[in-house]
Amino acid sequence: MSMLTFQKDDVIFKQGDFAECMYDIVSGSVGIFVGYGTENETRLTVLKAGNFLGEMGLIEAYPRSATAVAMEATELREIGEKEFGEYFKGQPARLLEIMSQLSERLRDRTEDYEGACVVLDNLKATQKAPEKRSRSLLERAKALAAFYNEVMAQAASTPEMNAGFYNYYVNRH
Repeated sequence: MSMLTFQKDDVIFKQGDFAECMYDIVSGSVGIFVGYGTENETRLTVLKAGNFLGEMGLIEAYPRSATAVAMEATELREIGEKEFGEYFKGQPARLLEIMSQLSERLRDRTEDYEGACVVLDNLKATQKAPEKRSRSLLERAKALAAFYNEVMAQAASTPEMNAGFYNYYVNRH
């Protein structure tokens, strides 16, 4: 394990990069973005000291789903594949913390999904009576569709997602 220091606006990893490590935020904060540096850039969240990042790619052996950027001077503990088990063996409470953080993120995405379902159900209910469809409902549905289309397009457009992933995965395992 090594300690890494990043300055404000330093990119820690990019969406589509292959994951060979995860990070434990010791100090500072990290923004998680999709479409970073493009006109469709979206900040998903900001993580602070005590949070982990990059664990999904390391655990799943899958390319990074987003870009991580230091929001201020930030110190990270880098945890590689080989160190992963030892790190948590020595600090079992941190393993429970990462499980808690993953659960919280899943709960947040579930709430997002439920909200999307409500919007779509409302549209479906008003499909036969368009005069009952509110303008705000249509705007929310369009915004929701645009956001998810952009996220999927960004993920599909990275070369790592379209080529080389299979070889990377096979060679890694």
